[in-house]
Formats: sequence, structure tokens, C-alpha cells
Amino acid sequence: MSEQLIIRLASDARQSINWLIWSDSEKEIIASGEVENALALEQLAEKAQSRKVVCLLPSVDVILKSVAINGSFTRQMQQALPYMLEDDLASDVDKLHFSVLAKETDLIHVAICAKAKLQMWLDWLKEAGIVSLKFIPEVLALPFSTDDKWQALQLDNQWIIRESLNNGWSCESEMLHDILQLRLIDNPEQVIESYCSLPESAAGEWLLVDTILPMQLLAEGCVDNNYNILTGEFKTKKASNLQLDKWKMPAIAVVIFFVIALSNLFIQNSRVEKQTLQVQEQVETVYKQAFPTQGSLKYNRIKKKITGLLKDISGTDTDTGLLIMLNDLIPVFKAVPSLEISTLKFNSKKKEISLSVSADSFQAFEQLAKKIPAQYQLEQGALNNSKNRVSGALTVRGK
Repeated sequence: MSEQLIIRLASDARQSINWLIWSDSEKEIIASGEVENALALEQLAEKAQSRKVVCLLPSVDVILKSVAINGSFTRQMQQALPYMLEDDLASDVDKLHFSVLAKETDLIHVAICAKAKLQMWLDWLKEAGIVSLKFIPEVLALPFSTDDKWQALQLDNQWIIRESLNNGWSCESEMLHDILQLRLIDNPEQVIESYCSLPESAAGEWLLVDTILPMQLLAEGCVDNNYNILTGEFKTKKASNLQLDKWKMPAIAVVIFFVIALSNLFIQNSRVEKQTLQVQEQVETVYKQAFPTQGSLKYNRIKKKITGLLKDISGTDTDTGLLIMLNDLIPVFKAVPSLEISTLKFNSKKKEISLSVSADSFQAFEQLAKKIPAQYQLEQGALNNSKNRVSGALTVRGK
């Protein structure tokens, strides 16, 4: 995808949410704006369908920390990480999500966010019908200076400050001076490059680099950005897997419905009651294997449930395929009581059904041919008479 939908999520569901569509190939803004609150995110669902969605997280809700380690970072160290930082955090570590952003020799860089906050954002997107595979702390989308200069941007009533490659923070505008004084005790002449109007009063040496639309600056910083705090229990599935999951239930439902449709053909003939019972048991077995969490159901209840599932399926071509043909042909088969179907095959490309059938007389085949619906064409092969039964092959296709 050459276009990205960048969504800057808010800390609270009532706050407005900024968004921007950025073209990677053209290096320009396609569209931008804001939605009133989290409930209004559904307005972006259509824009998200054909684009990669990247969400920027408010830096006030994400803590970035660097942790010194001895030797290589191991899985055991990953598990112990929350407790290594426990004394520096005010919240219960069991309620926090820890994501390792980068590793250096004897140093790792970690993003920390409340699990409840992450789940809240994911729920917003789910309710809006939007899938995002990447959550980036917004401060890490600011430009990075290789000469130790800090980068600053004001967005709404917040200042976002990036101190280094993997560290940064943000605060309300009225708190900027006080926080900078604390952070610049050892270096009061720290150079801070701003991409918006300079603050009236703030510690440090401020330079105006360039004025740029804040969301554009952050969108440019999302290109080739490898940071992502959706890790561990919050790691989302790839789009391809999501699509497979979307069609898994309908596909199973279609298969089971097909088995039910075939069994209905046999149910009409009293001479195959035993075989009918076997088919019904097979349907019950297939249903139990396909839907293990639903519990066991009897045949009649399975039929009603699968029919309901199929009614919920949208955007498929089921109505032009096998099921609609069976729906049209089953009354025809019922009208010829002596007819028995031994095999049934469906060619989806040719939209035709091939059957091996037998009846008690040649007249039964003539009766069947007369009752075929006008929208279908019946092709009949040679008929054989053996053991008081007439058998042959039939092909039914749409005109």
C-alpha cells in the first residue's frame, strides 16, 4: 500500500481525534481532519479499507525508559523486566504492558503503557471497523537529531519533546517550563529545535527549524518507522489472517449446509431410512467438530442454526452457486418418488450439477425432464435397465 491512514488516538473517548492520509509515493497529504470523539471513528472506516492504518499514541499515556542489563537480553529477562522497573513506576506492574522497542549493548529501551488503556484503544478501533497492526508512541514519530539536539512540536495543548533516538516525553503547555527546568538541571543550554511557534517562556535554547502541519510531520515520521508496542498479548493478526478468519465460519457453514441438502434428498425415500439416520449422525458429528464450543445439537436444530448463519453471510456468491441450484431442484426430485441419487458433483466454473440416478421406470426419467425449471437445461446420458431399475447420468446447468 502506498498510502497510510495515520490516526492520533486520544487519551479520553470524549476528546477529538486527528487523522491524516499520507501518500508514501507522492510524499504529500491526500486528506486530513479530525473526528469529534472515539464514537465518531467509524467515519474513518471507509478510508481505512484500502490503506495501511498506523495509530499514534499520546505520549502522556506511554512512558519510555532505558534499562541497563548485563549481557544479552534473554526470555527470562523479558519476564523479569516489569519487576526490574517496579520501583520507578507508580502503578501496579501487573496492570502495565511492557514492550521492548530497541536493544543495545547492555541497554534496552522500553515503552510502558497501561493494559486497560491499550485495550480501550483497540476496542475503539474494533467498534469502528478499523484494523491497525501498528501502535507508535507519537514522540518517536518526531524527527531525530544526530547532534544531541532535542526536537519539539506543539499539538493541541500539548508539547511533544524527543530527547534521543529512543526517548521522549510530552506534557501540557502550562507545565512545559517547569518540567524542562527539572530535566535541564545538568545542561541548561540544551538546544531544542521546534517545528512550530516557540513557547513564550521555556528553559533551554530554542530554535525555530521549520513550521509544518503537526500531523504531516508525524505522518512523515511514520514512514519506515519500526516501533510498535502491539507486542505479546496485544499483538494483532496480519490482515491476511484476519481475512481468513472472516471467511472461516461462512465456509464451514456452507459445507455443513451442503451435507444437510444432500441428506434431505435421501430423507424423501422411505426405503433408505437407515441411510438417512447415518447421514444425520454424520451431520451432527461434522457440526460438533466444526463448532466444538457450541456443544452437541440434534440434526433438526443444526439445520436451523446453519440456515441462520448463512443468512448473516454478506458479500458472497452463494446465491449463484450450488445452494440456489439445489433449492430449485429439490422440489423436482421430490416429485419423482422412485428417484434415487447415488452421486452428485458440482462444477463451480460451469455452474452445473452432475448426478448418477436410478428410478423404477423410463417414465420416471421423462417425468423428471418435464419438471426441470425453465431456467435450467437438462442433459441426459444413456439409460440402463438392470434388476428392475433404470439408471443413468444427468447434467443440469443454467441456460
